[in-house]
Amino acid sequence: MKIRNKLTFQFTGIVFCILVLFSLCLYYAFSQYREFNFRKRLREKALNTAKILIEVEEINSELLKKLRRNYLQSLHEEYVRIYDKNDNLVYKDDTIKFKIPDDKLQKIRDDKKYSFKLKDRQFVGLDYKGTYVITASAIDIEGSKANNFLAIALVAGNLFGLIVIFFSGRFFSSRALSPISEIIHEVDNIKEGHTGLRLTKRKGKDEITQLANSFNQMFDRIEDTFEQQNKFIAHASHELRTPLTSITSEIEVALLKDRSTEDYKETLRSILEESLSLTELSNKLLELLQADKQSLISEKVNLRYLLDRLEEDVLKRKYSKSFLIENNINKDLSEIEITGNEDLIRVALMNVIENGFKYSDEPVKLIVDEKEADNISFTVIDEGSGIDKDELTKILKPFYRSHRNISASGFGIGLSLTNKIIKLHGGTLRINSVISNGTSVTLTFPI
Repeated sequence: MKIRNKLTFQFTGIVFCILVLFSLCLYYAFSQYREFNFRKRLREKALNTAKILIEVEEINSELLKKLRRNYLQSLHEEYVRIYDKNDNLVYKDDTIKFKIPDDKLQKIRDDKKYSFKLKDRQFVGLDYKGTYVITASAIDIEGSKANNFLAIALVAGNLFGLIVIFFSGRFFSSRALSPISEIIHEVDNIKEGHTGLRLTKRKGKDEITQLANSFNQMFDRIEDTFEQQNKFIAHASHELRTPLTSITSEIEVALLKDRSTEDYKETLRSILEESLSLTELSNKLLELLQADKQSLISEKVNLRYLLDRLEEDVLKRKYSKSFLIENNINKDLSEIEITGNEDLIRVALMNVIENGFKYSDEPVKLIVDEKEADNISFTVIDEGSGIDKDELTKILKPFYRSHRNISASGFGIGLSLTNKIIKLHGGTLRINSVISNGTSVTLTFPI
């Protein structure tokens, strides 16, 4: 069932229940008021009759009956009866065959005023000066007709109100959900290949505006992901094509004619070099993809152990320049632990250190510092050619390489991978560079 129909039925049901409850309360209140007013009239008639009969000496029973029949009676089957203290009937002006039970007469004497109903007939009783009991009775025909008319009017009004409520609810639910229908229509028009399209911007702070903004933000992320995937595929294809083309060319040249053993060895060395380059590129691509998908498994990494492993990794690569570690922390490094994944932290640091060796002819320095109580910073400094300011943000994108260092070996993946690892750890990466004076890259990890 559509939300519009659900809202319509829910709105109709709730309002109709309220309307029915109000009608029942109104009917009950009217019935109680009508009954109260009718008994009040009976009580007044009973009291007036008693006063005339008992207190006016010129009026006897027969004369009072004539007066009541000609001038005072106005209710349906109305009668007034007066009993003495021995329950003897001293006045009666009706022919109705009905005897009031003795217990009711006693109740009237006890309570002084008492009202009750037997079948359709209403009764009121009064104790008059402790000597007489006056009772008056009648059938409220007009009141019953008024009750029935009110009941019919309320039922008809409720049925008519149900129709009005239903169509009103349908109208307002359609108006309330029309922005959602517009969003659905706009989303349906955003087809594959039209990633630049966005939902219409709406003003206000309501939920529909928040939904539209959330959709636009989602489309921005999707478009950014598509662009990154397309660039990744294009760059990866280009980078893979170069060593593969070189390997193919070397093999084709070697097969053109017979060559000496030394020539074949030279060809194999060239092929091996390209193969190693291809292997390195594949490993970098794999690390980049894993960094995108990996969920961080945190552990406590000992800082002293981490630095020792970094020195070992640098020595294994046999760089021609020296590597210096400067410790600016005034306590035992073995007592400090970093929260994160050791392998990923080493990959991030080695990528930056490797760039320092790659783009500088001078020694590379790693400065370890504790600038704040809750994080450790690693700053890698080289004295290379530097990076232009407009390229400082671009070099964090996969496969981007500074035009100043385009001749150096590499694939432009290292810093992008490092940036992803830093974000995964909740740290920060900051790059400062001065042309011809070198570059410093600071990686901060939480403790």
